[in-house]
Amino acid sequence: MRGKILNALLARMKTDERLFFLTGDMGINLVEPIEEAFPKRFLNVGIAEQNLIGVAAGLCNLGFLPVVYTISNFLIHRCLEQIRDDVVLHENKVILLGTSAGFDNAPLGPTHHIVDEWGMLKGLPGIDVYATSSVEFAEKALDLVIAREKSAYIRIAKGMPSIPGADGDFLYLEGEKGAPLLVSYGSLVQECMKAKQSRPELGVLVMNKIHTLDAAKLSPLFAKHDRVLVVEDHFSTTGLYASVCQLAVEQGLHLAVEPVAPEGYSLKVGQSSDFYHRLFSLDSAGILDRLAGSPPKG
Repeated sequence: MRGKILNALLARMKTDERLFFLTGDMGINLVEPIEEAFPKRFLNVGIAEQNLIGVAAGLCNLGFLPVVYTISNFLIHRCLEQIRDDVVLHENKVILLGTSAGFDNAPLGPTHHIVDEWGMLKGLPGIDVYATSSVEFAEKALDLVIAREKSAYIRIAKGMPSIPGADGDFLYLEGEKGAPLLVSYGSLVQECMKAKQSRPELGVLVMNKIHTLDAAKLSPLFAKHDRVLVVEDHFSTTGLYASVCQLAVEQGLHLAVEPVAPEGYSLKVGQSSDFYHRLFSLDSAGILDRLAGSPPKG
């Protein structure tokens, strides 16, 4: 998925001289083609992520549109102050590309389990958040965010499926009237699709843009369902579950909205994201078990 986005960037840099690529010592065998093609619009700042954002802000002052690429936990957690002070406060437009998401870096432990990062950005004005939930979106994501006014954070997950039509902000796969709706993004979309194979009546909402939500377009889709499960590899209290709950309240929708999400950090050692998906019941079996239970009251 990283390769598709970086290849798309390389192609776009050939026609858009505003684009300047920055990385924090990342992307071996992926970023070299950009450096070779555009040595004057490429900079590896090294393992100095806070400087990475500061340099990006300076490039904005020179008229560039910086694209910043590194591991998501370093990009957001380590640089949150710089994102706030250097990008948001000065209304600079920067595109943040965060590689790995959720439990992609499974064996590296909770310091590299990226389950709490994009919720931190929701409190800052002027930044939209996207998640690569399909191959189709990964191929078009950069064109989409470049065309829009706001800064953007693109959360790049590993191993995305091909989902025809899922190349925009979202794709609604309709189920039977009144059946539960599964809402998800990133790698867990695959688990929702597996659940739908077992229960074809389910609706699935594939989200590529996870902040800010388009209430006018999404509300009529939510209104078709009485029960909504938000499946995500991010803490629900600050993630998409919280956003859907807010949308439902503000739009006066009567929904039973439930989170299917990690309940905390885990020190248990797993060699792949599948281990943690099973641990927190984020896999298709866990989703189906949750659906078999009664929705919460209220």
